[in-house]
Amino acid sequence: MVHGEPAGCCAPVDTSAPISVTINPEARVNVARTGSRVESLTIGDWHLIEFPIVNTGYVTGLLVIEGGPVPGAELDLPAHELTGEARQEGGFRVRFDVPTIVDVTLTFRALGALGGLAIHSSLHLILRSHVAPLASA
Repeated sequence: MVHGEPAGCCAPVDTSAPISVTINPEARVNVARTGSRVESLTIGDWHLIEFPIVNTGYVTGLLVIEGGPVPGAELDLPAHELTGEARQEGGFRVRFDVPTIVDVTLTFRALGALGGLAIHSSLHLILRSHVAPLASA
């Protein structure tokens, strides 16, 4: 397991996911990169990027992910229903049209709030895609 340490708020999160999300009792969201990386993704397929949601405030309501258009890629950013559990699993999907490298900027918001302090609720994630190798006959 690798630990992701959200920006100055909380203990490290035990995860093998490339990012981690922590929500404090004021519904402030902190998102952080972990030591795990996202490998190159094949074009044409949907790929799930999973992350843990550590809810230290036992907040209930919606956690939304916002992101702008990314040339050459399509993002599926579903809202996550926070159940008040201390830990939930979350994720979003990405699909590439062409081999490329992109910088995806995501912002996480709980309960429609502004998010975390300063830029702690936003994250830049570098993703790359490639053509799948042809299968041998």
